[in-house]
Order: sequence, then C-alpha cells, then structure tokens
Amino acid sequence: MQHVYVAFDELFERQVALKTPKDDAGAKRFGNSAVVSARINHQNIAKTLDYFEVKDRPYLVEELIVGSDLYAISSNFIAVLPPSTCARILHQLAKGLSASHAADVVHRDLKPSNIMVSKSLSFEEIKITDFGIAKMAEGEIGQWAEAGGATSSKTVLGAIPYMSPESIEDFKTPRKSSDVWAIAAITYELLSGTLPFGSGLKCIPRILEAAPPSRPSQIHPSQFTELGEQLYQILLRCLAKDESARPNADELVKACEGLCYNVPQYGVGVVSEVGRYTHRIRSDDDKTLMYHNDNIYGGGRLKVGDRVWFGRDPGEPWERAFPIVKFVSPKPVP
Repeated sequence: MQHVYVAFDELFERQVALKTPKDDAGAKRFGNSAVVSARINHQNIAKTLDYFEVKDRPYLVEELIVGSDLYAISSNFIAVLPPSTCARILHQLAKGLSASHAADVVHRDLKPSNIMVSKSLSFEEIKITDFGIAKMAEGEIGQWAEAGGATSSKTVLGAIPYMSPESIEDFKTPRKSSDVWAIAAITYELLSGTLPFGSGLKCIPRILEAAPPSRPSQIHPSQFTELGEQLYQILLRCLAKDESARPNADELVKACEGLCYNVPQYGVGVVSEVGRYTHRIRSDDDKTLMYHNDNIYGGGRLKVGDRVWFGRDPGEPWERAFPIVKFVSPKPVP
C-alpha cells in the first residue's frame, strides 16, 4: 500500500520516516488524510511532520520511531504478553485514540502492523501510526465488499480480523466505536496468542455474530489471574456487538487507569540453568537472574538454551525474572 523510507531532515537535522503510496490510485486519499492526521498531537500518536508532492507524487513526512511494530514482535519474538504488559499497551492505545477522536479523526485501519513499539522489546512507548494513510485502505476494502467478499488482497485480509461488525457491513462510514473494537481485538490477541474471532475470510461470520471470545487460558496461574481477569472483562465490553454498549476512548482510558499494573524494566536472555531447585537466566547484559516456573506466562517449562523475554525485579544475590515469556524463534532482538 505504501513505500516507507528512512530519510534525513536537513533543516532540523533529524531522521524521519518518508512515506509514499505504491500506486496512483491511493494518491488522492493519501493527501487528504495527511492533512487530517496533522491535527493530532499526542505522545501515543506518530507525529505527521510535513506533506509535499514531487512530480505529482505525494510524500508524507512522519516521526521516525526506532523500534518494531506489534505484528513483527508477536510473529518473530514473543507470541503472547502477560496481563501487565497488555494493560499498559491498551492504556496507551486508548490515550492515543482519545486524542484522535477529540480531533474527530477516526483511524479505521488499526491492526498490529500499524502500532509501533519504541525500543522494541523494552516496550518503552506505544505509538499508533499511519493515520495519514489509513483512509487508503477504504479503496481496497470497499472493492472487496462490492465484490461480495472474495479477495486475495493482503490489506484486506490483514484488516478483517480487527474489524467490528458494523465496519464489515459498512466500511465507508467511519465510527469511533470501531477503533475501540480494533484495539481490544489487538490486545486480546497479545494476551492469548490467538485472534478473538479467527483469521482470514472465515472469521467474518464470527465477527458478525460477536459471541464473546473465551477467557485466555494463560491467565489462570494465580499471579496472573486478578489483573488478567480484570483486563479480560474490559476487553469483552469493548468487543460488544452493540456499539453503543462499548466504552468510548475516554471511558476506556479511565477503565485502564483503574487497573493496577507494574511497569518493570524488561530484558532478554537465555536460560542458563534448570535444576531441581534452582532456575537461572543469563541476560544479554551479562547478569544472572533467578526465576520460578510459575512465573512463565503461557505455560510450559523452559530448558537450557531457550531464549526468553522477562521483567526484571531487584533481588539479592540475583535479580528476579517476572514475568517470563519464551521466544517463538531464536532471533536477535529487533
């Protein structure tokens, strides 16, 4: 849908993200949406810095976020995230939506690939991106709807699992409630490792039915249950079939403020010892941490050599790792 380049702004001496549509069909929507997105100013929204055209080709200059998007993180590194991290992500997404909705800007194409995480696995800050090009998806999704639901478009197939029932029935009408639905679907996927209604075209009937998704099994260990259950109940409200029953972005921010979640320093390392009583991790910064099997989010046991992501708590003689998530593949940190 768009090409993205890292560019250098010579006037302000900074790196920026430079975006341009892949084809001429989206050029008009690209320009119109860029003007609208520039109205939003919030720390959880990637800033639109400039817009210009060269030889009739539009370019959008956006804040460069050093990190990875949620899709890349969940696909290549950690497939699930513990309730504390999910609560923090949902909270920041809700604050970003609150700002955009106050400016009467609806995203309409929220999905993991449009959510950037600064410093990647450190989860330093969450930023919603591509407000400036989200309306471009209207063309492809509109064509899909008019064609009766047959498509091979990656844009459409990637968007559908996060679309609300009303968006599937009428995508051309922007609704703030659909943005709330989308970030809840994203958070549920992070919490459970599965999409709330499935993937691909097969999920459409389930979305239209909007039966409540099941409680994630990962939250059952006692140290994850209380916050996990509270978060799950908030997500159910956001995924209500009746859009009037969903909280708006401001109400969702308040609901997240009522959650008690910690924000630890996160680290990455390798399991170095699995004994009868002693379990240790060697972090990438060459520190030793202790852990307990009950602190592994997502279940299962670890073995020596497994690569893991974890929260760091102080302790003597070693730090404590909590929570812990096993990597889905032994790749370097993005």
